[in-house]
Amino acid sequence: MIASTIVSFLNDIGFSEIQIKIYRYILENKQCTINDIKSELNLSYTQVYYNLLFLLKKKVIDQTNTKPKFYTRRNPKVALSELLNKKFNNLKDRVKNLDEEIKVQESKFGRCLKDVSFYHYSKVNLAIENFYDLIDIAQKEIILTTLPIYLLKRLESCLYEANMRGVRLKFFFSLSDFEDKQNYLEEITSVFKRLRIEIIQTDERACTVVRFNDEIVNMGNIIIDEVFFNSITFKNEETLHIDGFRAPMVAKQTIGYLNNNTVIKRIEIEYPDSIQNILSVIGGNGSIKTRDLSKESKVGGGKLKEYLQLLIKEGKIKETVSNEGNGRPATYYSLIN
Repeated sequence: MIASTIVSFLNDIGFSEIQIKIYRYILENKQCTINDIKSELNLSYTQVYYNLLFLLKKKVIDQTNTKPKFYTRRNPKVALSELLNKKFNNLKDRVKNLDEEIKVQESKFGRCLKDVSFYHYSKVNLAIENFYDLIDIAQKEIILTTLPIYLLKRLESCLYEANMRGVRLKFFFSLSDFEDKQNYLEEITSVFKRLRIEIIQTDERACTVVRFNDEIVNMGNIIIDEVFFNSITFKNEETLHIDGFRAPMVAKQTIGYLNNNTVIKRIEIEYPDSIQNILSVIGGNGSIKTRDLSKESKVGGGKLKEYLQLLIKEGKIKETVSNEGNGRPATYYSLIN
């Protein structure tokens, strides 16, 4: 007979009374058919069939490929241990998610800002993968502050894709963020040469001074859509630690602080040369077919389509389809004044 403690455990993990009865029968008889269970427990065929499916899904029993099918017990110690481990892991995940949600909710009221650890990484590669995922879902604006050039180079391609979707980019920095790095502006403009981005140099620091492992270092930020607030702790070109969380209030407060800083220099990098060239070709022709535009701009295929969709989305050009008789309609592009 099955001990009452096991029955209680099966109840706790969601087994119904009928499922426990069927499982007990299989344990005690080692193997049986649906008709055996139906007759012994006085159940309908349908009741037995669907509850056996449940037990098979829980992997506490097996079935043969014979006709009729025989249902056999799996090693109870192994099967129930697996269920117990699964239940424990589910509970652990629920507790973790609840803890993170509580911390995020507290952060909205200005509490424990640095303790709200939605995700944190000591390994840069894992953090960058996370940034790729966040940047991929960005819809409106990404704001960055002073960061290592090495990290910016790693993120450039993903920022470029966001740019092509129409996401605005801003970068804040200050020479006060460094002790002896005077060519930072030249370095970041070189990294960002493909991007449409606003670079803002301020008098006040753009990143924060923090203590990490008893050493004074910098902490920069990546803020995505005024929702995701990410912190990057670094010293010179070495990234030490990265963490972040969903915190709209913190993100907005930080953006407000950056926008209130004294601006020394503001540089707007417009479209990269390839897109500027497309605009020049369209402007020079007044209205131009896709095929001719590709030939004159030396940009073709999917890349040309990507650029054109961006320019249409941003209201720089318009697309006109003209039916010119036989064959496919021709598509023309022209500037919007």
